[in-house]
Amino acid sequence: MFPNREVVKIPPLGVRGLHAFHTSLTEIQYNAKEKSLEISIRMFTDDLETALTKANNGQKIMIGGKNDNSNAVLNKYIQQHFAILTPQKQKKTLTVLGKELEGDATWVYVEIPNSQDCKGHILYNNLMQELFDDQSNLVNFIYLGNKKTYLFNAKTRAIEIDL
Repeated sequence: MFPNREVVKIPPLGVRGLHAFHTSLTEIQYNAKEKSLEISIRMFTDDLETALTKANNGQKIMIGGKNDNSNAVLNKYIQQHFAILTPQKQKKTLTVLGKELEGDATWVYVEIPNSQDCKGHILYNNLMQELFDDQSNLVNFIYLGNKKTYLFNAKTRAIEIDL
């Protein structure tokens, strides 16, 4: 699906849900052949389940296993908390392709078609900031051989793409 995705291995902490920091890691890679953005978002599974449960009016959301009921709520959540806006402030269409569990994290795969020109666009990311004051979202954006890292937190939720 994303053959060039670099997997960052973070060792499990033994007991699910016990981590001292709140962060997500996103990689956005431009696919020149398809003229699309391929996006991989890594979030702690327990935090993501908490965010999705809150977004689902308190009804418990589970990720993975036979009781996984997360797809519809996950799609809606990503649509609300992650976006690329054109210079005219139009939200680009994104498609959540799926998810994958890896240790205590969940990878969410997203695609934004028709994205050949990103200059002047706005990258918006406030994933899980409604839950944690210290939430930080790191985004590595790789476009036509250039790489830029953006940091989103309580003070910064939107940044102009300057690649």
